[in-house]
Formats: sequence, C-alpha cells, structure tokens
Amino acid sequence: MALLFAALTLAARSFVRKPVPNVNASVTISVDAALNRHAIDPRIYGASFVNAATMADLGITLNRWGGNRTTRYNWQTIDGNTASDYFFENLDETGAGGLGTADAFVTTAHANGAEPVITIPMIGWTAKDATSYSFSVAKYGPQQYTDPNNADIGNGIKPDGVTKIVNDPTDASMTVTSAFEAAWVQHLVNTFGLSTAGGVRYYSLDNEPELWSSSQRDIHPTDVTYDEAWSRMSDYGAAIRAVDANAAITGPEEWEWTALFDSAADWNSNGATDRTAHGGVDYVDWLLQQAQAYETANGKRILSALTVHYYPQGYAADPSVTEYDPATPSNETLTSMKQLRNQSTRSLWDPNYTDQSWMGTTTYPGTGTLLNGGKPELIRYLKQRVAADYPGTLVGITEYNWGADNDISGGTAQADILGILGREGADLGIRWDAPPSGSFTYNAFKIYRNYDGAHSQFGDLSISAAQTDADIDNVSAFAALRSSDGALAIIVDAKTLSGDTPVTVNIANYLPSGAAQWWQLGSGNVIQPQAPVALVGSALSFTAPAQTINLFVIPGSYLTPPATVDATASSSSAVTVNWSAVAGAASYTVYRSTSVNGPFNPIGTTASTSFPDSGLAADTTYLYKVASVSGSAVSPLSVLDPATTTIFTTAATAGTVAQAVDITQLRTAVNAMRAAANVGTQTFTDPALNAGTAIKAVHVTELRTALDQARAALGISSLVYTDPTITPGVTTLKAAHITELRNGVK
Repeated sequence: MALLFAALTLAARSFVRKPVPNVNASVTISVDAALNRHAIDPRIYGASFVNAATMADLGITLNRWGGNRTTRYNWQTIDGNTASDYFFENLDETGAGGLGTADAFVTTAHANGAEPVITIPMIGWTAKDATSYSFSVAKYGPQQYTDPNNADIGNGIKPDGVTKIVNDPTDASMTVTSAFEAAWVQHLVNTFGLSTAGGVRYYSLDNEPELWSSSQRDIHPTDVTYDEAWSRMSDYGAAIRAVDANAAITGPEEWEWTALFDSAADWNSNGATDRTAHGGVDYVDWLLQQAQAYETANGKRILSALTVHYYPQGYAADPSVTEYDPATPSNETLTSMKQLRNQSTRSLWDPNYTDQSWMGTTTYPGTGTLLNGGKPELIRYLKQRVAADYPGTLVGITEYNWGADNDISGGTAQADILGILGREGADLGIRWDAPPSGSFTYNAFKIYRNYDGAHSQFGDLSISAAQTDADIDNVSAFAALRSSDGALAIIVDAKTLSGDTPVTVNIANYLPSGAAQWWQLGSGNVIQPQAPVALVGSALSFTAPAQTINLFVIPGSYLTPPATVDATASSSSAVTVNWSAVAGAASYTVYRSTSVNGPFNPIGTTASTSFPDSGLAADTTYLYKVASVSGSAVSPLSVLDPATTTIFTTAATAGTVAQAVDITQLRTAVNAMRAAANVGTQTFTDPALNAGTAIKAVHVTELRTALDQARAALGISSLVYTDPTITPGVTTLKAAHITELRNGVK
C-alpha cells in the first residue's frame, strides 16, 4: 500500500505545471528599403548647452543657446537676468552658474563638430548690470517668496500668492533696439566670419514670446498680440538679415502646441478679439503669411524655419503630474507616467492619437471647438501650415524633453523621439537641455550616433518600418539605410514595462550580405553587443526584453533609381524613354501614368537603359518613372519625366516665319501637359487662330505662363527663356521663342 501511494505521488508530481514565462503578443514589423525613402536631416540630433565631451561623444549637430535666461542677455557687458526662473535677478554671466560668453559657446560648438544656434533677444530690454533685481522687498513690500540668499529679493507676487506687483521695468533692465542686437550679430560675424564662411549659421528669434507676460513680467507685463509678435519678428529678423544675408533665422520659438492657434492676448482673456481682428486666422498661419508677404515685397526671407517648443503634459485629470517634471523627478518614474510616456510621443506625428493631457481637450478661446480635433500630430501639422502659408520654410522642434533621464523609460522615449524626427522629416530637433552624461537618455542618443564607441551611426536615409497601430505603444520601430556603406539599420524600441516580446522583422527590397549585428540598451544602462542574428530568408526574428532599445545593423546593399530619365515623343503614338544606368541593377521596370497623382503602372522591363512605348494616344502627355531591379529587390521610383505626343509640323529655325499653326499646336500640347499636372485647361487670347493671323506677344507669354504652371505642378525644372520679358511692339518674335516652348512640352 505504501509503495502504491509513493508511486501515485510521483505520478502526480510529474504532471505539476511549470510557471509560464511572461511573454507578450508577438509583433511583426515590415521594413521596405524602397518605400518612403528620404534623407534624415542630421540637424535633428541637437540639444541645448551641451559640453564639449558630450558633443563629441554623441555627435551632436546643433547646440542651442536659448531659454528664458537668454531673453535679456547683454552681449556687451556679459550680464543677464534670471527672469521668472529665479527671482528676476541680474547676474554676471561669466561667474558661477552663468551662461558664459556666447563667443566661447560658438568656439566650443565648432571645435566639436556642432553648429551653434544663438538666441537673439527681441523683447527690447537687456540687463543693465550684474547686481540689480526687479522686486525689492524694501521698495515694493512683503512678497510671497524671497531669495534664500537675499531677503530683499522677492518673486514679485504679494503674500496672498495671487496679486502681481507692478514694478519699474528699469529696476534691473534698460531699453535697447534691434540695432543693439544687430551689433551683436555683427560682432559674431567679425569674430567668426559669415554663416557661409565658418561663422554662426543659426539665429533664433528670442524665446517663447507668448509667455513674456509671465516669464518676463517685470519688463513685459502685457500679453503679446498678433501684431506685436510680427512687428518684433520682422524688425529683428530684418536686422539679422542685413548683417548676414545667408544665416538661417528660426521662429517664433513659441512655448507649446496651443500657442500655434491664438495669441497670448486672447488665451489669457479667454476671448477672440485679437484673432477676429486678424480675419479669424490661426496665430502661426498669420505669422507665416506675413513672412511670405515680407519676402514678396522685399525680396528677402527673414524666417527660415518654423520652430516651436513642445513638452508632454501628463493626464488631463491630474495635470500636476507630468512625464517631464524636473521640480519633482520622482513623479517622472511613477508607473502611470511610464505608461503614458510610452504613448505620448505619438502626439508628435500620429493623426489618430488624441492627446491625453489638457492639450487634447483645449478649445479656441471662447468657443467649444477643439484645436485640430484634440490631435496635435505636431510635425505633420507644422508641415501642413508651411505648405499652406509659406512653402520652402523648414520645420523644427527646438525645445523638448520627455523626462526620466535616469530611468530606462526616459531612454526608450528619447529613442522614440529621435526615430520619429527622422521618419517624419523634421528639419531641426533640439532637446532641452543636454542629456546628462551616462544617463539613459544619453545612451539613447548614443545608440543612434555612436553605438560602438567608434562613431558608427544609425542610417541617414529613412525607409518604411510599418507595424499595426495596436503595437506602437508597446514596441516601435524605425529603419534607415546607411549611404556610407550600404548597411540597413533597424531600431526596435521595446517600451513595454514587463514581459518579453517575440519580434519578426520582414525585410523587402534590400540585398543583405551577412548576419545582423545586434546592440542593446536595457536596464543596465550600457549599450551591449549581442550575438549576431542570422536572417532566415528575408526575415529577422528575435525576442525583445521589456524596456530595451535594440539596434540591428545588417550589411549589404540597396538599389537607387536612375538619376536621370528622359522621355521624348517620337511620333503621335510613340515615346522613347531613356535613363542613366545604376550600379548593381540587373534590369529596369518602366512605369507610366497620365496624371501626376498616379497611379503609375508598370509597362515593361528591360535590361537596357532605353524603352520604346507605343500605341499611345495623340496630343496626350504621358508621365514616366523608372525603377532599378536586382532579383527580388526593387528601388524606389525615379523622378518623373513627361513626354507629349503632339508632333509639330513646321520647322522653327532662324529665318523662318512663325505661323498660326505653331501657336495652335503649342496650345494643344501645353493643355495636354496641364491635364497631366491636374492644373486645369488654359483659356487663351484669340482662341481660334487662322492661317495668316498675326502672332502677338500675348500668345507667347500666355503659353509660357501656362507651361510654367504645369511644369511646377509636375515637379520638373522651370525653363529659362530667351527674352524673359516680351514687350508688344518692341520684342521681335524669334524662332527660339517657339523652340523653347516645344522643348518644354517635349
């Protein structure tokens, strides 16, 4: 009986379940080396007040001299004012805790491979000395708080904690004009050279003007309006431009997403007076429109980049706790903040993400209308505004911080942000301030910029790394090609707080030549090489531990599209397409469309660099693109080139007389190109030209204008015309005028 019991006990033990490892749902990422390929601007790897060692180690590209302290920097005496950051006190900026001299800042940045970004004050005041302060207790009475080091220095608020003291702005400051700051720019040019010759290349127009009535209230207690903002931007921007014609000027350097939509005057009165007075146009749109109008009127661009500051704001239910909380760092590592930090980076780009802070519920002052539907999608929104109001303007976030420098969740967020800035095509990215040496955020920078200690970097050509929306809050991925050696770099940012995550990365349109090298940053806060991972077919599979940043570098090569494509109609029903050869391409696929908006469909593949296309309709513009092919790898499509199947029946040579048929055929061809460009049919003067009808100057100028519009919409270069201005009764009609138009429609 005892033996039987023992046997049964052993049998029972053999069926005891073992603990199941904590494994999250698997994630699949699709990397395509031919999809969404574009250059990553190296200027996204910026920070503020970075020391020499960090600049060199992290490959920092922009080093910003900015913040509240710089608004009253006196470049002549090297004095400053702490503003609301610390009791509105003047100080010697060369002393302990000071900013130092801008000259030394520029020198250090250049010596370590970074470009300095210098904030130019435009508030109209500067520190008058190194010792004064704005709110003397002896002068203005008891105050809510005083400087622990000097009981006479107050914070400018009465003991009730509400009433603000109105002081004399000359207590600590003196008035200056744009000429004072222009002299500073001239000093920098005299010391370091022009922006095109090794000098300062970037100047920012002050710091967060919409907060001046708070941060600088001792000298600017009133709220900034639309008109004041533009008046100062145009005054100081023009002053900078007069000294350095090519320096980049950034602005408005506003403090948060909501500042894009209305002025401080409206926000702080919960009204719409200022906005209504400016046609109901959003604040940043109006500023961009003024900048465009200024360039049109003066021939000078005084705003090079639309730049804003952006910080996460926690949950709407409790805005006292945020992801970035330097006053109470312990709040930054609360589980709730770690979880939110994993999600809130989506506000930088995702049109489907409703911000969970007060930003997602904020409405236009005095209305119930949410700002952009409660979805910041910041980088995309800035790009949309630029496209609508001032094309050609760069976009950037010149101050941001997601907190938790000394926690891995801060590191994974920083890795997320750098990936987002590159993928979304931001032109400038500057963190506030420098990531502390040895911190998780420091190493998150380093895994992009110097992961092996030998300055090997993430790629410089962003490509698609697609995954399902449900995965983004837990695992995000970014991919880029490295033009220096052809390698493919992939970041897999496992943000989830617990559990391992099985990850499969499917790779398309890339030609790998070996196993993936793997580096990982985890809770140990060291970037460690891991065992290489062999690809199975075109897939890379691994298990990502919770809260790790994983970098894979795959050796190999990728295909580029032909650099040039030339399509020319050979008859009213045929076009010949030629293109430049591409190294590594075994063949080429030709794509065609009749609309700039596509679709572009493949019409044939060839091993040569020429393709005949026949059976086409007459008087039609066809658009061609070419892709390089090698095995299963395909490049992105090339730039397009048009060809129009209108055949001209006369010879436009010197000495021949232009005829009505020349203009009529050109009108047909130009309108065919306009149809392909989706810009509408052009109506011409004298619609019916008969044989013998005299050709007028307007007939040629209308064709030029209509053709230029079509070519611009197609994204092809504009034409340079003989006799750019044709004056009726003065300019002689030349064969070149006709030939140039014919070549323009091809």
